Amino acid sequence: MRKQRGHSLAAVQPHPSLDLLKKQCIIFNMKTARQPNSHARQILRRIARKGRGWAFTPHDFADLGDPRSIGMALTRLVRDGKIRRVGRGLYDSPHAHPVLGQTGATSDAVVSAVARNKNLRILPSKAVAANRLGLNTQVPAQMVYHTDAAPARVQLGKLKIVFRRNSGRNLALAGRPSGLVAQALRDVGKDHVKPHHLKRIRDHLPAADRKKLKQDLGLVPAWMRPHFQELARADG
Repeated sequence: MRKQRGHSLAAVQPHPSLDLLKKQCIIFNMKTARQPNSHARQILRRIARKGRGWAFTPHDFADLGDPRSIGMALTRLVRDGKIRRVGRGLYDSPHAHPVLGQTGATSDAVVSAVARNKNLRILPSKAVAANRLGLNTQVPAQMVYHTDAAPARVQLGKLKIVFRRNSGRNLALAGRPSGLVAQALRDVGKDHVKPHHLKRIRDHLPAADRKKLKQDLGLVPAWMRPHFQELARADG
């Protein structure tokens, strides 16, 4: 009888390997529960490093985890008021300005985020290019950009950003200083470019970007080439 009782007690004792498996499961579940918060912290750190005015998409955090986890972390940050959704899959981090109130990403930052997300070629419209280079001080009510993707629209406060599909030939200078300058000159017009226009462009375009204009002389119309060469001069 004693042997039987001893045998019975031994039978109900947990197996060592079973205990180890339970502990591993508990540790795994704890890590899994902490992971979303970890993603949120990592996302906020990256946003802080990029500085104010940065716009971003889940693509900008692809290295931090799987898309579903990143999406959940971004949704949580929006809900907590840490970031703001400005479009489908598009976010920024608004901050308080003493004069302007709450401000967020600029239109240029939003366009850059869209381009990074879909690996797009993007060329500003003539009006947008002229405004960026100081040839037109009036900000267009609608910021139009030509791209090789499907048409899309983003509402950034009162400003509407429009992406229009265009041909590959017209996008040959997309993403290059030459594209910005060429579009701005088109806005002025072939027979209307004056020295003060070139001075404005020179004042708004960094010297390093002006030097690159010579590389693309073969991609712009003949009437623009003298202007490109003038702008590229080191003593200009």
